[in-house]
Amino acid sequence: MKLFPAVAVIALTFYSTIATTAPNPVKGEELFKQCVACHAIGEGAVHGVGPTLNHVFGRIAGTAHGYSNFSPAMKDKGAKDELLWTEKSLYIFLAGPARYVPGTIMGYEGLKKEQEIKDLLSFLITFSPAYVPESATEVSADAAAAAVLPVVKTADEEEDPAFTDEFLSDENAIATGGELWGKQCRHCHGNSAYPGKAPKLKPASYTADFVFDRTTNGFRKMPAWKSVFSLEDRKSITAYVLSKKFSP
Repeated sequence: MKLFPAVAVIALTFYSTIATTAPNPVKGEELFKQCVACHAIGEGAVHGVGPTLNHVFGRIAGTAHGYSNFSPAMKDKGAKDELLWTEKSLYIFLAGPARYVPGTIMGYEGLKKEQEIKDLLSFLITFSPAYVPESATEVSADAAAAAVLPVVKTADEEEDPAFTDEFLSDENAIATGGELWGKQCRHCHGNSAYPGKAPKLKPASYTADFVFDRTTNGFRKMPAWKSVFSLEDRKSITAYVLSKKFSP
């Protein structure tokens, strides 16, 4: 299996420093909030926009029981290249999904910091209880089914906010919303979005309640972001999208 030069460097960096910095699953759980709009985990988790990440360690890429919406590129990576998700391969993938699997429909750009990737993996591996750490061994369907998964607490219900002109014109809210948009939303809805990934927005035809609802609950292939962004975050994104400073 050939690696792109940049990805190969990342992999070498990982193995040269893995012993010096202990991964932190608590911080990994916090980082996973960037993933929950598309991926569920824990006992009772079901597939959504993306497959559940239960038992992902020791799983062949492009496979997940009950999920079929993998890109052809991801299926080929598993079937032809025999890619198995392990500590090493997941590390490289999370550093740059589109670099490692060109053609993947996963829009996430990847984590930039080595420690963050380690932390996230240390959290995710707790949801692969049938996998033997560092074994790089495929886990059978029977072994995965027999393993006990951790339970993940669901988000509490909340009331929809009432938007005022004062809030929608608040510079701090707009600035915060702009930062969040650039970090998590632009790669799907922006000018440089992948073709066919998601439509560019037309704020002039939207109400605040409409933008907030879409951000919170999703729509069709768009995932719900309630578990990723706090209530105030989603309000700020709404203010930004409807502001004159909005730039896709």
